[in-house]
Amino acid sequence: MRKLGPDDYRTMPWKNGLGFTTELLIDPPGATLEAGFRWRISTAAVAQSGPFSSFPGFDRTLMLLEGDGLELDHGPHGRATLPGPLVPVRFKGEWETRGRLLGGACRDFNVMSRRAEARHDLTLLRAGPDPAPLPEAPVLLLYCCAGAAKLDGMGKLARGELLKIDGGGGRVRGADGPCDLAVIAIW
Repeated sequence: MRKLGPDDYRTMPWKNGLGFTTELLIDPPGATLEAGFRWRISTAAVAQSGPFSSFPGFDRTLMLLEGDGLELDHGPHGRATLPGPLVPVRFKGEWETRGRLLGGACRDFNVMSRRAEARHDLTLLRAGPDPAPLPEAPVLLLYCCAGAAKLDGMGKLARGELLKIDGGGGRVRGADGPCDLAVIAIW
């Protein structure tokens, strides 16, 4: 297990130069957007409507952590709406995508995996006082969206912290009441 927090994250410009991303974790370690990463977890503040960066060959899952909503226009591939926090939407990185804010700035959570090398699944878990099982996967990532979590054999995972579990699995509960976790399984 490896726990990461804000001091471990790095902020960088978007690939299209129109904003900034906070990269939480990238695989392999030390990879960059230009140097062949397999998967990447990040957050970003979206202050204005506009185009998304293109990531050909990648599958993406996006959800809001904060904000009133974001509409994704994928051109001939349709539209998807993130109506508010914690509603994930999947799309292909090569799709020409424009985001339109539905009520002001928002902050998103983004998972990307290179289709030819890895795949990911993002689910949301609301953990309470009773332990809840986590999925089994070669790599399991838990991002605390709200509240605080406690995993068997680990201290608290606070809001904004990420836990990487190689080999996946385990049980989690809310540490001080309910908590919302983004659970990312990577194969």
